Amino acid sequence: MWLTLYNIFAVMVFSYSLILFFSYLMLVVQSYRAQARLKVDLPDDETIKYMLRSSPLTPGVSIIAPAYNEEVTIIDNVNSLMHIDYPNFEIIIVNDASTDRTMELLINEYKLVEVPYDVAMKVPSKPIKRVLKSTDSRYSKLVVVDKEHGGRKADGSNAGINVCSNKYFVCTDVDCIIEPMALYRMMWLVVNSHEPMIGVSATMLMSNNCTVDEGRVSEARVPTRFFPMFQQLEYLRSFLIGKLGWSNFNALPNISGGFGLFDTDVVVKSGGYDQTSMAEDMDMLLRMVTYMCNSGKPYKVAQVPAVCCWTEGPNTAKQLFRQRIRWARGLFEIISHHRKLFANPHYGFLGVVTLTYMFLFEFLAPVFEAVGFLFMIWLIIIGGVNWETMAIIFAMIYLFSILLTMIIILLDVVAGSVNWDNKPKAYLTLLFASLIEPFIYHPFVSYCSNYGYWQFIRNTTATWTPIQRRGVKKKK
Repeated sequence: MWLTLYNIFAVMVFSYSLILFFSYLMLVVQSYRAQARLKVDLPDDETIKYMLRSSPLTPGVSIIAPAYNEEVTIIDNVNSLMHIDYPNFEIIIVNDASTDRTMELLINEYKLVEVPYDVAMKVPSKPIKRVLKSTDSRYSKLVVVDKEHGGRKADGSNAGINVCSNKYFVCTDVDCIIEPMALYRMMWLVVNSHEPMIGVSATMLMSNNCTVDEGRVSEARVPTRFFPMFQQLEYLRSFLIGKLGWSNFNALPNISGGFGLFDTDVVVKSGGYDQTSMAEDMDMLLRMVTYMCNSGKPYKVAQVPAVCCWTEGPNTAKQLFRQRIRWARGLFEIISHHRKLFANPHYGFLGVVTLTYMFLFEFLAPVFEAVGFLFMIWLIIIGGVNWETMAIIFAMIYLFSILLTMIIILLDVVAGSVNWDNKPKAYLTLLFASLIEPFIYHPFVSYCSNYGYWQFIRNTTATWTPIQRRGVKKKK
């Protein structure tokens, strides 16, 4: 009997892993094809910059960055945004009723004064108390919105949308460091698309361990601290394989809340960000796609392979634990609220394939892993384990994980996505992370996901705890 149960378990694990392997192989192929296509669609940076700067038709962009209790880094962060190179943009900092000196520092540093401003409530948000602009012409692009506390980033983003004056907006985190060519690369895809481009996702990486000079990453390095090192590997896997691969099918399921460009009009017609959502970025894109499909309108969502943004990730287990619980709850929320899209041909490849993949291999994976782990312990206790078969299955999964990292490195070499300060050391660090990830980091993240699912099922009150910023290294 035990042998039969073990054989069934082994076949299920092998089959699940095999399907996942071929799914990743498909994404790798599509990612490579997307990069090859983008090499044609995206000329060199200087050409893109010249064409967009010289054209009077280049669309304007509003950069919306909600801030809550960011006094440690707020001035450096705004200065970084000020260094953005683009012909027509505005920066909207949304102070979500910070209880520290965030607002005071902004007023003093940028000589802000309250100005009359007719705010059109295009999407729901907490009341805006005042809008401030600078008396110094150097900061003419800066707009600061002071609003009542909404509790989550989504409410701050909505307030920024209500104030923004451009056809497109970028939603970002106030601590993000944006690459000089980021907006040029994203907007080039928008203006050259044959179908309405409702959103553009851009590659993001960890700024931990990077050196910053005058608001720019001058030395890009893989983090050496334990948890950010694994997150860097995760980000590369997500953007260079997952998102780039799905984008080749026009089936991208998510644009990161850390840095993404959206069509303002489509966002407004879709209702703006859900203020109650724990996954407001993915929820927003899915509602935009739902709106376009239900209206019978063609659309496109693209991914830029080159790194466009750097963000500070959790440095400690406690911070990472909170973040991943929030992400897990958000994924459960997406599965629940957007279930009508799943396996629904009305929503194209995204509904039939991408969301089905997410359900099987992202949402259910932590549950299967937990059940499998408990089942294995039980089999070990009763002496029902075929150790040779188990070793083969584990070796297959382990080698597959390392192979993915090698593919990521190869894709980065081919595409030149990241200009690492020391490429051999960076790649060796990523490879080292992949060797120990299955034993330490992955079980931790899997536990966080299951804990987050349990909180969602129990309807435990969700809280949004911002990451405690350490700041980045500055060039001496």
